[in-house]
Amino acid sequence: MTNWKNEKQKLKDMGWRDRIWYLWAYYKVPLLACILILFILFETGAWIYRNMQDTMLYCVVINEPDTSSSAISTVQSEFETRNGFDKDWRKTTEFDCSMSMDGRSEELSDFFYSSASTIKLESLIATDSIDILITVPIMADYYKDQNLYMDLSSILPDDLYKKLDDEGRILKNGSVSYAILLDDTPISEKLSLEEGSTLSVCTDKNYPDFIFDFISYAIGE
Repeated sequence: MTNWKNEKQKLKDMGWRDRIWYLWAYYKVPLLACILILFILFETGAWIYRNMQDTMLYCVVINEPDTSSSAISTVQSEFETRNGFDKDWRKTTEFDCSMSMDGRSEELSDFFYSSASTIKLESLIATDSIDILITVPIMADYYKDQNLYMDLSSILPDDLYKKLDDEGRILKNGSVSYAILLDDTPISEKLSLEEGSTLSVCTDKNYPDFIFDFISYAIGE
């Protein structure tokens, strides 16, 4: 107890710079141990929290140069509010506009960024994580040729598919309806999408009802 009182008095008599130097010089190990323990506790808590949540919709926007993170956050917030997810912490969504797949840039950093994005996208597709993919025409054609998309005629409700088809928004590759044209839609304006950008469905194994609702939201329903 006496030693503690002496230490306390010694620290009180020091200036704040000397105090920091003294604590670091004599209590470095316990301080680092405390920081490490706090970090582990924080990460464990965050991991537990994330694993208690359900991702109701995962939407990826690729190669849209004018789509900002603030715009995608606004769309995410509106969709979550629309479905009441903002009132239930166990239900969440993922909206990602960070990936770029254009490896033609001469900048080495851009090439590696594109490669990392490709690996990320492939892993998400392989695990049926991505529900909806929005992208520019050239990438939509590429993914269509890779059979990445589901046939919308077989998964969308009949009334929603008919509405989109009557409006000329359904794009087809032979008998497969692979994408929805987003020109002149609310989502195109909100995300500043390029002309000819499309929305496609990659999987219906998670929560298909929210895929259908997002499509309705995207076209202003």
